Amino acid sequence: MSRVLGIVAVYVLMFLAWISVGLFMLFAPVRFGNLVHDSFGLYPEVRRNDWGRKLILRLVGIGLLGFAAHFALRVVALFGSDG
Repeated sequence: MSRVLGIVAVYVLMFLAWISVGLFMLFAPVRFGNLVHDSFGLYPEVRRNDWGRKLILRLVGIGLLGFAAHFALRVVALFGSDG
């Protein structure tokens, strides 16, 4: 039983991470872009008036939220079909 709980815990943590990063990108794209820029150098620096970069980050955040919703609905369908 503890192995099953460990697997469930990993998937719950992944789900919560996708949601939290997606919301962070959606509501604070400047901070997220600059965090990625300062930490890894993978994304150019985002300024307050960079509407294109903020739009890209928000779209990716919406994509992560959509992926998390799809993942949750698939898990519910998997366990809810026979339940």
